[in-house]
Amino acid sequence: MVTTKLSVSDSDPWLFRPAASIITAGICILPILLFTVFIYINAVNVPWMDDLEAFLKFIVSYQDAPTLTGKIDWLLRPNNEHRILFAKLATITLYNLTGQVNFATLILVAYLFLLGTLWVLYRVFRSMHLPISVFIPVPFILLQPQYYLTSLWAVTGLQHEVVICLVIVTLYLLAANKPSWFVYAIGIQLIASLSMSNGLFGWVAGAFILLLQGNGRRLLLWVALAVGTIVFYFHDFPNSQGNESSVSYLLNNPHIVVAAFFTFTGALFDFFPASNTNWRYVMPTLAGLLVVGSAGLLLIRMNWPLLKKGVLTTDKAAKTRRYFFSGAYAFLLVNATVVAVLRPRFGYSVMVVSNYMIYPALLVVLVYLNVISEYYLQKPMFVKRWVQGGVVVGVVVWGISYGLRLPVVTARKEMLLTNAFNQQHNQTGLGPTWGTPFDTLGRYVVGEAVRRGMYTYPAGYCTPYATQLGQASYMPADRSLSLHVSSLPNGSYAVTTDALQPQPARKAAILVQAEANGTTYLFFSTVPFQVKSFWRQAAPSVLSAEIVSAFLAPGRYRVGVLNPADESNPIRISTETLVVVH
Repeated sequence: MVTTKLSVSDSDPWLFRPAASIITAGICILPILLFTVFIYINAVNVPWMDDLEAFLKFIVSYQDAPTLTGKIDWLLRPNNEHRILFAKLATITLYNLTGQVNFATLILVAYLFLLGTLWVLYRVFRSMHLPISVFIPVPFILLQPQYYLTSLWAVTGLQHEVVICLVIVTLYLLAANKPSWFVYAIGIQLIASLSMSNGLFGWVAGAFILLLQGNGRRLLLWVALAVGTIVFYFHDFPNSQGNESSVSYLLNNPHIVVAAFFTFTGALFDFFPASNTNWRYVMPTLAGLLVVGSAGLLLIRMNWPLLKKGVLTTDKAAKTRRYFFSGAYAFLLVNATVVAVLRPRFGYSVMVVSNYMIYPALLVVLVYLNVISEYYLQKPMFVKRWVQGGVVVGVVVWGISYGLRLPVVTARKEMLLTNAFNQQHNQTGLGPTWGTPFDTLGRYVVGEAVRRGMYTYPAGYCTPYATQLGQASYMPADRSLSLHVSSLPNGSYAVTTDALQPQPARKAAILVQAEANGTTYLFFSTVPFQVKSFWRQAAPSVLSAEIVSAFLAPGRYRVGVLNPADESNPIRISTETLVVVH
């Protein structure tokens, strides 16, 4: 095989010079190392919302199932809109190895699959035999915290990150057009299909590759397996999750669905996540038009010879890449179409919600690599400029994402630890609304998992104050503590004050609600996690928090503060009260 490289001259940018290869390799590794540290620091052993059913209810029920058939049933039965086979297998494996279910560890397992996706992209890139500097934008674009609700939430990570990796590996194997790899691709695609509904789109993408390859026998087998898998996937779903209303929404609002498709595909460029106006969606929508338009033109360029009944290319590596990129586009664009049809009824902001942002990031990476694959031989100077532009875009996206999202991520970690305390001491707090069937389920599965030693609450900043907080109802009111309590439109309460002892920026003052019988709930102040105060490392004396009434039992609560910075008097109860009714 002849190694092809971009021509290098003295006038070329430093990026492309051979002497820069070691340094540029280090630059590529930098976002990987930083994102690994980001995951390790912010992954906490706290289940949240769907984690309760997906992991704790599952492991309790799986262990209690008396027969092998019963255990298999628990592995395959759906959770809401998805089957999550891999997530359940990871839970069983972790439990058998350690005797516990640790959600931070599950998050790290999911992260390994994100690295697996990066590795496949690197393998595709290496087939071009270009300098490592060309790859720099890929880890910068792909490994950043914009999609923190996927990378730091066990249930979403073990769905999106795992399934994306499995489907990408499947497409990579199919693109190679080797009989033995086709068998492996089937096995991996079956696991992907049963690990999240998005995995089913891998059948569509795989069929597209096989159709391009003109292999009729493999295509027929693939389609037959796809039909069988899809029928099995949906045969015992408890309900349709209201998706029939999405079709009605599409018919009544086709323009919104079309716009949503482009907003979703360009959501990597959601640079104003705190905005509550429609201007927030302008940049992502325009970017989506550009990205999807580019992908469409590349699809035509790659496959036009086949439409003319010609030869795709005589270069085997280039042909394999074209198959891979074509299949990957099919997977991501089908996924974007389904999201645009099914999700706008929940509110247009869902198009830029953190749970989904890994998909537009991957789409941008694919377009970047695909342009290089198509043009690096014919137009090397254009590709050099393309790479330089890619580096700029990658670093800008990476920097903005960390700058805007790291305060939010840190606040979420604080919230999870606070609510874990509430669940541990009050049997509610990890997402379910008080008094609902989900709340009853959460109380049971968390309590049972703790009783059996399957789950252990993490120690948090409020753990040293647990005994004192339990006695808060007996504390006299401190009339010098001035708190302002006001009702919010959602039924919760806002509590503010500007009369606290200054506190470290990363250690929030915590509101205390003490019921007459001694029940105490905590909610954290958001002030230290606002972007300006977070990055300035300010020591605010202002407190602003929301008491989420949905988490509280009905009753009248006294309101106070837990301020870890005030070592002499950390817990103070004010004269303010609030009433919770459901």
